[in-house]
Amino acid sequence: MAQNLTRYAYWQFRDFIRERGLALIITSTLLGLTIVAPMRVMLGSGIGEPDAKRILILALPQIVFISAFIALNGIISTDRKLGYYRFLFSKPVSIPAYYAQYFVISFVGFLAVFAFLLGIFAIVVRPVNPVGALAFCAIVYLSFGGIAFLVSSLFRYDWPILAGIYLGSAVINGFWAAETGWRMVIRNLLPPLHQLSPNDLINLGTVDGRALVWLLGYSALCFAAGLLVLWRRPIG
Repeated sequence: MAQNLTRYAYWQFRDFIRERGLALIITSTLLGLTIVAPMRVMLGSGIGEPDAKRILILALPQIVFISAFIALNGIISTDRKLGYYRFLFSKPVSIPAYYAQYFVISFVGFLAVFAFLLGIFAIVVRPVNPVGALAFCAIVYLSFGGIAFLVSSLFRYDWPILAGIYLGSAVINGFWAAETGWRMVIRNLLPPLHQLSPNDLINLGTVDGRALVWLLGYSALCFAAGLLVLWRRPIG
């Protein structure tokens, strides 16, 4: 069974590139151009590192969340919806392990796409240390990923639910940030995605440890719940 799972890794990575990787590059490039190009023209040729970092801090949140949505949308539900599971699991393979492996491969592919895009940014604007930006991309994927994994394991059409969770979290945390009582309970039940910002990572190379634990812990619980669903519930 483990040998079958290892053989699937190549095909999973190929499918990621074909089905999501190209879409990520095209979408992120177009979004980036709408933000980066006007600022590049406005600042002229003498762009210093602080200016380049400001552009990157402004552009990244606009691009990374949409890209994570593209990378994670239908990660499980597409196979169920289109009937691919009949072919995929015709040989003895652990279904939870298969999708956990695909989650990791998608994560690697996601970071590879943004490493490529940061290379383009270095050519078009100015080279900037990519570590902080890639760390932000990784945190966004991992914070959003567990939630997407659980939703996709439960529902055939996961993208409207994922969009609702993200927008609901942003709106409620924006309006009820200082509320107590039942509003606070509802606010805390939603994922704290509003806490994600690239500013400290890019400028200082640091991150709020408590916020990071809260974000990744929430996502990890959702991921574990998704694995449990795949283990207990028939994939079809």
